[in-house]
Amino acid sequence: MSAIRVSILTISDTASRDVTADKSGPAIRSILEERGFDCRSPVIVPDDEEQIKSFVKTCAEKGDADWIVTTGGTGFGIRDKTPEAVSQLIERDAPGLVHLMISTSLKHTPLAALSRPVAGTIGTTLVVTLPGSVKAVKENLEALITGGVVNHAIDLIKGGTGQRVHKELAAAGFSSPTAESLASQRPLGDHGHHHHHHHSHSHAAPRQRTNLSHDPSQPGVYEVLTSQTHSLASSLPGGAIHRINTGGPLPAGSDTVIMVEDTRLVSTFQNGDGKDGEERQVETLAQIPPGENVRLPGSDVKKGDLVLQKGEIITSVGGEIGTLAFVGRKEVEVFAKPIVALLSTGNEIVDLQNPISEASAEWGGIYDTNRPSLQAALEGMGYTVVDLGIVPDDVDSHVATIKKGLEQADILLTTGGTSMGPADLLKPVIERHLGGTVHFGRVTIKPGKPTTFASIPTPGGAKKFIFALPGNPASAVVTFHVFVVPALRRLGGWPKEQCQLPRIQVQLKNQMRLDPRTEFHRVVIRATKSGLTASSTGGQRSSRVASLSGANGLVILPPRTESGPQSLAVDEVTEAIVVGEIQIS
Repeated sequence: MSAIRVSILTISDTASRDVTADKSGPAIRSILEERGFDCRSPVIVPDDEEQIKSFVKTCAEKGDADWIVTTGGTGFGIRDKTPEAVSQLIERDAPGLVHLMISTSLKHTPLAALSRPVAGTIGTTLVVTLPGSVKAVKENLEALITGGVVNHAIDLIKGGTGQRVHKELAAAGFSSPTAESLASQRPLGDHGHHHHHHHSHSHAAPRQRTNLSHDPSQPGVYEVLTSQTHSLASSLPGGAIHRINTGGPLPAGSDTVIMVEDTRLVSTFQNGDGKDGEERQVETLAQIPPGENVRLPGSDVKKGDLVLQKGEIITSVGGEIGTLAFVGRKEVEVFAKPIVALLSTGNEIVDLQNPISEASAEWGGIYDTNRPSLQAALEGMGYTVVDLGIVPDDVDSHVATIKKGLEQADILLTTGGTSMGPADLLKPVIERHLGGTVHFGRVTIKPGKPTTFASIPTPGGAKKFIFALPGNPASAVVTFHVFVVPALRRLGGWPKEQCQLPRIQVQLKNQMRLDPRTEFHRVVIRATKSGLTASSTGGQRSSRVASLSGANGLVILPPRTESGPQSLAVDEVTEAIVVGEIQIS
C-alpha cells in the first residue's frame, strides 16, 4: 500500500497573520512523517467558516489527500468555527473516531470535555478535526495511529477489504483472527490484476521483467508456464507457476503474485543455437501470503464510482485526462475557453516588427510591450488570442477595431487610452458609439488606477466584456492578473471560489513602503526551509516592465493610514498573489 497522503490545515486567526505562531501544524507533520505518512506542507487559514469549508471541500474533491487533518477551532470560543464548517461537508460520520479522541484526551484533562471534534468521510477522503494545542494534537494522533485505526479506515474508504492492515497488525503483535479467516475463505476463482514496483535482479535468462503468479505454497521448485503454454482460463496444475507481465490478469485459481526478485532460476529451455531461452523451472525463495501484489477488480475504481465531478478543472498536470482514459471515456462535455481579442492604443506606440529608424531626426515612438507580454501570458494559460494590433488615436479606428474584436472573440482586452488626456478615447467610444456600459473606470490600486471594465451589447442580445487596462507596461500586466484572469476563468466555467489566483502568506525580505492606495508589489517568491519568502524585484514604477521580469508573485500592501505604519518591515508576514511557479532556494 502506498504512503497515505495527508493534507494539514491549521485554523487560527493569529497564525494566519504570523506563520511562526503555528506550532500544531508542523507538529502534526513531524509526527505523521515519522510514521511513514506523505504529508503536504501545512496550510493556514483564519477562523473563518467559509475559508475552512473552501479548503476542505476543494482538497477532498480534487483527491489531493487520503486524509485531511485540521487543527484548531474545535472549542467553545466565539471564533471557533471548525466543527460547523466541516460538519456541513461530511457525508458519512465517524462517531467512533470522535469517541476515541475525546476518551483519549479525557485521560489527561477533564477540560477535554469542552472539545468538539468532528470526523467522517467526504467521498474517499477521511477528515478529522484536532484541537489546537500541541499536547492535545500529540495525544489524539497517537490514539488514531496506534493499532492502525486510520490506516484501516482509509483502506476501507478506498475500497479495500482491510486484509492487508489486519495482517500487518497481526505481525506487529495485535490479535487479528478475522484476517486469517478472510484469507482462508477467499474464493480461489477470483481474478485480479497485480501491480508492483520493479527492482533489479540477476536472472540468467534475458527476459522482460515479469512476476510469477502461483497459489501460496511452500517455497520450492516449480515448472514455469506462460500464456503460450497455458490458458489463463484454466486452473494452474500442481507444482506449476505462471509468468505474467505487470498489470496483466491472473490465471484461474491463483490469487497471489511473487516477484521475480524472490525467485531463483533453476533451468531454462534451450534455443536452437544452444543458448539459454525462457525459464523452465524456478525456485521460490519466500512464503507469500494470499493476495500479495494483487489488485482486485474494482479496488481502484468500481462501477458506478464518481471519478470526476461536474465543474472539476481539467489541468495541465494530466491527472484528469489520465483518469478519463483509465475508465475508457474518450469524450466529456466541457466549457469552452473564451477567445481573447487584444489591442493597444496610441499614436506613440510602434509595433516591434516595424523597427524604429535610428537615422531619422524625428522621434520614432516607443515599442509596444503590452501586446507581446499579455499575449505570452494568455497563450501560456491556453487561451486563443486574436491580435488586433495597434489602434491610432481617432474615434473611427477605435470603433471599427473594437467591433471587429467583439465579432471574433468572447472578450476584448485593450491597453492605453483610459486616462484623462484628450487622446484617451476608450470610455467615450464605449458609451457613445457602441452603446456600452462602463461598470467601473477607476480603481484605488497601485499600479492600475485607470483600469476600466465595460460591457457592450451584441446583435444577438448577449453582452460581451471589455477590460481596458492602463498603458504603462507594469500596470497592464499587474491588472491582467488581478482582474482579467479571474474573469477569464469564470467565463470558462471555473467554480467561483477557484477563479482568483492563489493567495499565500510570505515573509518579506525587503522593507516595503505603503501607499494611500492598495499596492501590488512585484516580488520573487521562494520556498525555503523556514517557509515562503518574498524578495522585491526593485523599482516599482508603473512604466518599469523590468519589475515583472522573473517575478512570480504580487505582495498585497495595505493602504497607508495616518495613524498606521508607513511601511512593512523585513521579516514581516503578509499576503501575496501567486502568478508564476514558486522558486526553490
